[in-house]
Amino acid sequence: MKKDALLRIAEVLNSNAVDWGLGGSSMLWFHGLIDCPNDIDLLVAERDALRTHELLSRLGTYEELQPKEPFCTKYFTHYTILGTEVDVMGLLGIRHAEGVYRLDWRRDADTRVEPLEGVSVPLTPLEDWFVLYLLMPGRSGKADLIEPCLKRQGIRRDRLEAALRQPLPPEVRARVLAAMTEAEG
Repeated sequence: MKKDALLRIAEVLNSNAVDWGLGGSSMLWFHGLIDCPNDIDLLVAERDALRTHELLSRLGTYEELQPKEPFCTKYFTHYTILGTEVDVMGLLGIRHAEGVYRLDWRRDADTRVEPLEGVSVPLTPLEDWFVLYLLMPGRSGKADLIEPCLKRQGIRRDRLEAALRQPLPPEVRARVLAAMTEAEG
């Protein structure tokens, strides 16, 4: 990830009142969990997905890509902005054996906002990515990075309870419940 790309994106989305949050490896970087993010993943509220596409199309190159299984995200767009790969997801979806897990992310009063050279960067919750990484094939190692951080800083139970109200594979449900139980102890 190049900071200049994230700064430009944040300036444009913030100045246009888009409900957005940084996720994926770039969000993990802000938490000090990884050293080098691969790209920039943004979650936007479903209602802002089309407007986000309009805004980001002006900043870089848009490439039409279809989400690959198991992803079934309603609004998925891919850009190259200032040399950085950027994926934008509205109503993120992951298909699994028990159904489809959906996340229509929205900023709330508990959203962590980080300053980056004077620009506000809202971070999507670690709890959401803990569940998402457990559902993504080959990504459970990132969930393993997140879990101790959740225990140290405290778990947002509301985020994990919302995840548990959706269809989840039994092993993912068990891992989420175990993380919640350990955080209480």
